[in-house]
Amino acid sequence: MIESQILHELKISRFVALDIETTGLEFLKDEIIEIAAVRYVEGAKEDKLQFLLKPTQAIPYHISRLTGISNEMVAVAPQLDDIALKFLQFIGEDALIVHNAPFDLPFLEYHLKKSIQQKINQPEDQKNLLLQNPQYDTLTLARIFLPFQSGFSLVKLAEYFQIEITQHHRALPDACAAAEIFLKLIEISLRTDFKDIRKIVEILEPTDDPAKIFLLQLYTLLASGKYHFEHTLDKESFIYSTQLFNIIGEEDTPENGQLKTDPVDDQEIAAFFDRDGMLEKSFGKFEHRSAQVEMAEQVARSFNESKFLVVEAGTGTGKSMAYLLPAIKWSVENYGPFGRIVISTNTKNLQEQLFFKDLPILHSILKTKFKAVLLKGKANYLCLDKWYTILNDMKYRLSVYERVKILPLVLWIKKTETGDISENNGFAAERNAGLWSKFIAEDNYCPGRSCKYYQHCFLWRVRNHARNAHLVLVNHSLLFSDLAAANSILNEYVNVIFDEAHNIEKVATDYLGMQISWWDFRETLQRLYQKEKYETGLLVQLKKRIQLSNLDSLKKELLLNQLQSLNPLVSQSWIAAQGFFKELTSLLRSLVADSGQSEFSYKFRYQKAEGLKEKIFSYYHELIELLRRLQNNVHSLIEFLREIPADSFRYQKQIQQELFAQMTNLESLTGTLDYLISAEWDNWVYWFELPGRQDSDDSRLYAVPLKIAELLSEKLYSKLRTGIFTSATLTVSKNFDYFIERAGLNVLKADRLQKLLLDSPFNFEEQALLAIPTFLPDPRSSDYRDAVKKFIEQLVKEQPRGTLVLFTSHALLKDMYESLRLTFEAEKIPLLAQGISGNRHSLINEFKQHPKSYLFGTDSFWEGIDVPGEALEILLITKLPFDVPTEPVIQAKAEMIQRMGGNPFMDFTIPEAVIRLRQGFGRLIRSTSDYGAVIILDNRVIKKMYGQIFLESLPASSRIFQNADELWEELLNWFKKVSKLA
Repeated sequence: MIESQILHELKISRFVALDIETTGLEFLKDEIIEIAAVRYVEGAKEDKLQFLLKPTQAIPYHISRLTGISNEMVAVAPQLDDIALKFLQFIGEDALIVHNAPFDLPFLEYHLKKSIQQKINQPEDQKNLLLQNPQYDTLTLARIFLPFQSGFSLVKLAEYFQIEITQHHRALPDACAAAEIFLKLIEISLRTDFKDIRKIVEILEPTDDPAKIFLLQLYTLLASGKYHFEHTLDKESFIYSTQLFNIIGEEDTPENGQLKTDPVDDQEIAAFFDRDGMLEKSFGKFEHRSAQVEMAEQVARSFNESKFLVVEAGTGTGKSMAYLLPAIKWSVENYGPFGRIVISTNTKNLQEQLFFKDLPILHSILKTKFKAVLLKGKANYLCLDKWYTILNDMKYRLSVYERVKILPLVLWIKKTETGDISENNGFAAERNAGLWSKFIAEDNYCPGRSCKYYQHCFLWRVRNHARNAHLVLVNHSLLFSDLAAANSILNEYVNVIFDEAHNIEKVATDYLGMQISWWDFRETLQRLYQKEKYETGLLVQLKKRIQLSNLDSLKKELLLNQLQSLNPLVSQSWIAAQGFFKELTSLLRSLVADSGQSEFSYKFRYQKAEGLKEKIFSYYHELIELLRRLQNNVHSLIEFLREIPADSFRYQKQIQQELFAQMTNLESLTGTLDYLISAEWDNWVYWFELPGRQDSDDSRLYAVPLKIAELLSEKLYSKLRTGIFTSATLTVSKNFDYFIERAGLNVLKADRLQKLLLDSPFNFEEQALLAIPTFLPDPRSSDYRDAVKKFIEQLVKEQPRGTLVLFTSHALLKDMYESLRLTFEAEKIPLLAQGISGNRHSLINEFKQHPKSYLFGTDSFWEGIDVPGEALEILLITKLPFDVPTEPVIQAKAEMIQRMGGNPFMDFTIPEAVIRLRQGFGRLIRSTSDYGAVIILDNRVIKKMYGQIFLESLPASSRIFQNADELWEELLNWFKKVSKLA
């Protein structure tokens, strides 16, 4: 417990923690249904106040489900008007503690003002002085002091601090939890080096952030030296994650190793997986799978014989271990130029499973030691030189808003071993992409070994380890973007394993293409110069440094004169960029209107013949000319700076480096814009995307190569010694031809390409019922939507089980959600929907926590979801997952196939849909103990000739149902049967 004297000196010996529960998220239309406050004195709970409140509107079902507060519970409760004064009297002048204050306090203040404005006889201006107490947000403080935390919800923080919340989403237990979390955060803050607190206070100095008051008091206390605290936090108390490393093992593969290759014994590999093998001896419950052994042997032979292997391994095969073990063995035996193996995955989940679960297991049990490195794109890593340069010149480089946002970086930088921003959940890089770009490692900026932070550089450290590792784990995005950049990150490699290989064509298409939006211009131009409350940016920093420099007056004057014209030029360029995109958006909207297409699809192809460049030439020309002038002026400035002595002013080297980086970015912007607007390249497809909102000018231009297979063959396969391609879904009707052709592997000699098809160890005939109700109308008919709605309504009543419903369009998903929401509320069954009920991660977690809930998903929900057990027992597929034929890339590929004499529907559309359907089907059965039913609501799978291709590709036999009663009876009997087996 914190000493009372310390609490007094921090001015928090008395505080009141608050929490409210509301009918929704918008304080202008929603209401408070519960309010609670708990007072702490000298660090101990002293008093509390709690009220259920009767709203003027009914409490929505999803709020009742979340909070447990029903309309019946508040039927005789007071209204806020009745208790507002009592609540304010209870708070008094004590400091307020709130979790996520930007939500609770404005909500509370707005409704308190409404409640008391007729009850207090005082001047109007004084009625606006409610809740002027000191306010401390536990969310803000947690982001500062616990940046590695996996999450910052009240529940996550309570779990970390081992604080019990008796009933989450009830006001009093949550207020108590916030108070206890606050005290725990105080304990951690007291163990923080006062120099770091001083830096945080310095960052906050020009802001009005409420945390500043507390942090200043904390700094004063720590700097006084009156109390002794452990200044260095041990990692266990500071870090709440085990995934904070990116290197496994310290063994190197010598850069100049042998040029010959030594084969590995495939029988030795097989023995590892035997019933008495090393895995079973190490883990006891290891399950022997013959398919896994066969795959491991074939992978080993492929490395031995310098071959390519395409292997489909059904769900449950254990394919990760089947390629990791032979890869490790072969790489260790063949260190040097041929030994390094790059392993590429599509999803973060699989990448983390491999690096943080599978590889540590193998490293601990194998006698053969190896090094593995997790490598990401450079934009993931913080540049220490940039960080300290900007931090020491904040006045000129950061806006007031940005200062508050960087607080979670301060302590993280002191503790991180990787510099990978993805581990800093406190900063939330995705929401602060523009700000993060100021600190990222960039090749155009990096001075390499001459940087004073080189020995501690996160990017160079991981890259150097990757050069000398046995295994390098990346994602498809990095591999293909690196391919486009001539291997600037991965360097040369001759062995690669693609897991989730069914995605490589799509990812390669995206990352070998190009795109541009006004955000790209905004980021580069605002890094040079920006004016909000005051001027910030690289040019402002340079001006101040020149003014303070030891340069003679003539050189100063010449440099300042050059700078004098740059700031207005940046502003003019930004105005021109906004004008260009505004005019472009207007033009594109008119083109869409003239074409008769629905604007709601947002994506439209264009070609050179349409003359986009000519139609918008004046705006385009003005922007390009301004950008080129700016680029030339920056170049001249750089040349001038190179001619003056190197130590003329502080941060001279860093400013020059960043000026060069931004000049390169300007060159890239002008080049990309010209390529995209001209649309001159053959075998490329060009399109634009209109913004969803009518008041937005955020149109975007895209272009991707059409013949991706040829590019992969030329740029990648021709340089590889061995390539392994694996996934659970590579075949169509058990045939690899479609994947081999679209991946560009068909150019390989027949004897270099091996194929292996391995069935899943799961017994799908016993574990899965595949039902096809043919009594529903054709999905293209006008009756289909209502039929699906009625089907789901009946299914909820007949079989209330955890159900994933997969859609092929967001429009139908949203329509079904709105149509069925009240039905689900009446049945008291949670209904979750992608894009409506939360982000993907939170949706899946909530779905798992409520066994009978329904989850509506599209796009990414067709793959990469792992929900074993009773949480998912029914998979409902609304339509066969055909691509949208008007999608620009799909349309262009279909045209290309037709020009070559093929049948776009049978040669492209059907195979793509089959693979996607197989991915969707794979969400249901994730283990040998899983049971469930797949129901396909698209009768084309039976009534169309091509339907047989879909059915042949699924692992379970289909059952056809002509009427609903027959289906409901079969589902009832089937689940009764499998419940006895479970």
